[in-house]
Amino acid sequence: DNESGKTTLIAKLQGVEDPKKGSGLEFAYIDVRDDYRDDQTRLSVWVLDGDPGHANLLRFALNAERFPHTLVMLVAAMTTPWAILDQLQSWAALLADHIDKLSLDNETWQQCRQRNIQKWEEYTEPGDELDPGNPLRRTSRNLDDETMDTLPLLEGIVTTNLGLDIVVVITKTDYMSTLEKEHDYKDEHFDFIQQWIRRFCFQYGAALFYTSAKEDKNCDLLYKYLTHRIYSLPFRTPALVVEKDAVLIPAGWDNMKKISILHENLQSMKPDDYYRDVIAQPSTNRKVQSIT
Repeated sequence: DNESGKTTLIAKLQGVEDPKKGSGLEFAYIDVRDDYRDDQTRLSVWVLDGDPGHANLLRFALNAERFPHTLVMLVAAMTTPWAILDQLQSWAALLADHIDKLSLDNETWQQCRQRNIQKWEEYTEPGDELDPGNPLRRTSRNLDDETMDTLPLLEGIVTTNLGLDIVVVITKTDYMSTLEKEHDYKDEHFDFIQQWIRRFCFQYGAALFYTSAKEDKNCDLLYKYLTHRIYSLPFRTPALVVEKDAVLIPAGWDNMKKISILHENLQSMKPDDYYRDVIAQPSTNRKVQSIT
């Protein structure tokens, strides 16, 4: 949506101090360097306006030819936490409608969808590939028990498979301290929000990044993750779930068992409660003063 911090985020990834806002469909690029091979390229970035009326412009950014080489970022801001889930769902639905209209040949479509599943099935925690016997392993295949079957943990992933790499980015997480001070948010509110977002990511096979351009949280790691997914450059950072304003979950790490850990902190709400009932929009009604 508008005011979600898309332009500022892209400027941060570009290393630009002064983001310039456009309208409709903006185009930018990010310089990408590969220090291992002394190589560089430019990553094209399209930023779609937050008005859904501009959705028809998507055809310029995402066509059948570019489809296999495209990653999509869905961006929502912590400044309006009550709207996050609705925004993610509505933009994902809009994206799905657009993909339906693309003239993709069946082979390409199936390959892209299969690749989406594979990144979950083949994900290993950084470091695991070097030492398969490490007792500190925390892969999705090895949560508690060496013999645990992988299928129940991966059940329900990518139930809506759009065939695209998707990264959900929650911006402006520095605003969480304001939500605590001014709107009486507690840790359980942020856990409730996070478990709903992670369930959304699980459904679409998406990675999740909480970022703050102002406090420079996770922006460099998001850049590294994007180059990892798009150019296969190394990404050595494990999932980060300890700091509530700097969550980082690579696609493939999460499962319902890990998400359910957040449920233990929910005292005054249940995990399946209606999102907007728990994270309600503050009333802006001011009493009208009458003069007699």
